[in-house]
Amino acid sequence: MLDYAVDNSTEPEAREKMNPDPAEAADARQQGERVGAPVIELDCAADIAALRASDSYGRADHAAETVAKQSGLRVVLVALKAGGQMHEHHADAPITVHGLEGRIQFTVGGQSHELVPGRVLVVAAGLRHAVLAIEESAFLLTIGGRHPVHDTKGP
Repeated sequence: MLDYAVDNSTEPEAREKMNPDPAEAADARQQGERVGAPVIELDCAADIAALRASDSYGRADHAAETVAKQSGLRVVLVALKAGGQMHEHHADAPITVHGLEGRIQFTVGGQSHELVPGRVLVVAAGLRHAVLAIEESAFLLTIGGRHPVHDTKGP
């Protein structure tokens, strides 16, 4: 998600230094508002591009952003650089992993599955799994189960 500062200064130069492009600020506000909205439409290509342009993607081999959060459902967009990985871990709820771009080696239960665009894996709760990007890749992770819905507008 974009980081931006609010500056109430009337000096145009100060505002320009402190604030991003107004369109970027609006996108950040819309992102925060959309996460808990009753209906959410994703533009996966645009959201992947924004995730890859983020500071977190620049600093690490992958980045993730929660794009929807409802009671009983969480949807997370994940982008990985070639060779990027998510070490073995588990989810306490069932998950689906939907390939959007590139090629990913998804290992679960001692078996490797190749995740490519259009392929979906369904994984039971508690199964340990790991992710390795064979090439620059992206996937959509859906996590079932109960998730508290937080106010995304801030304090």
